[in-house]
Amino acid sequence: MLTLKRINEICSRFVGKKILVYGDIIVDRYIFGEVERISPEAPVPVLKVRSEELRLGGAGNVAANIDHLGAQGLLLGVIGDDGLNAEIARIKKGVDSVISDPQNKTIIKTRIISQRQQIVRIDHEKKIVLNDALVEQIRAVVQAAQIDGIIVSDYAKGTVSGPVMELLKSKAIAAGIPIIVDPKPPHFPLYRDVTAITPNLKEAEEMFGKNINSDDDAALALKSIRRKFRTAVTVITRGGYGISAAARGGKIFHLPAFSHEVFDVTGAGDTVVAILTLALVSGTSLREAVALANAAASIVVEKIGTSQVNPQELKTRLLYILKRH
Repeated sequence: MLTLKRINEICSRFVGKKILVYGDIIVDRYIFGEVERISPEAPVPVLKVRSEELRLGGAGNVAANIDHLGAQGLLLGVIGDDGLNAEIARIKKGVDSVISDPQNKTIIKTRIISQRQQIVRIDHEKKIVLNDALVEQIRAVVQAAQIDGIIVSDYAKGTVSGPVMELLKSKAIAAGIPIIVDPKPPHFPLYRDVTAITPNLKEAEEMFGKNINSDDDAALALKSIRRKFRTAVTVITRGGYGISAAARGGKIFHLPAFSHEVFDVTGAGDTVVAILTLALVSGTSLREAVALANAAASIVVEKIGTSQVNPQELKTRLLYILKRH
């Protein structure tokens, strides 16, 4: 059972931890405004722009979550040589491992939002291609990194490949640190023998080969996924049904979802994998780590767009949940 003392103890251990976050880096562009009329040119809403904002998505959002919790997220991935590296560094407040490559294009997702409702999303996206030279650059960063854990944030945009996964798994073994994967279906075969895997409900159903409609189904899926991928830990994020998890040799457990109001689920999985990893490398039990991740997810879904959680928000939410139970 988490107590205020235990929550403070865990959060204090985040400071000084360094997590390598490798994966697909996405720039999220938000255009906020109000719709007050329909265009006379066509039956479409006219947005009066109030503000614009750039945020980090994909692996960038995972690293940003780690930073906001007092640790350091070492972000590693490939973007285009299109001037966005400096912008990413500004948002991230310091990035020295993002690789700019003239043969690739930075992935940009533009969301147009009015009165907290998304009107449309526009994607500028071309699959990232890793040549031998890029893999060697990635290898150099990974081998030199002094880290406490590795997160692979896979959005199936091309940054995650077989050779790189083998490189990351070898680093984790050599350094005696966990490697935790937030997966995507095209790359399921690459994840065998990682420390932990955190599929969402749809991804878990694809891994399991059956629908997951109850806690009992989730328990069977956890066992199946753990055996198939030989992971020490498996965590399934089930949206409104909460989180189900189990470690090898441990009991399966389910934690219910909690949120005041869901506005936007964008990036919730990024927050879960960031908190889960930080908690585990800080010496918590799996149940404690999942409880923290569950609480953090309940915070970000109440925000608009890709967002992060800070320690005070996390403590406040956990205390609120404890009082209710």
